[in-house]
Amino acid sequence: MTEFEGQEHIPLPDSWGGYLITPNSFEFWQGRANRLHDRIRYRLGDTEWIIERLSP
Repeated sequence: MTEFEGQEHIPLPDSWGGYLITPNSFEFWQGRANRLHDRIRYRLGDTEWIIERLSP
């Protein structure tokens, strides 16, 4: 739909409410054999996302 293309915000009805969630980290987990699970975290630094391997 191109009606709102280029606009920063889409107008909502006054009766709508909600929360704005701004994440500062994400963790991705992939199970592996022998509990050697692959865990990677993306953490928001000052200007960019930092990628950290948590395990194995």
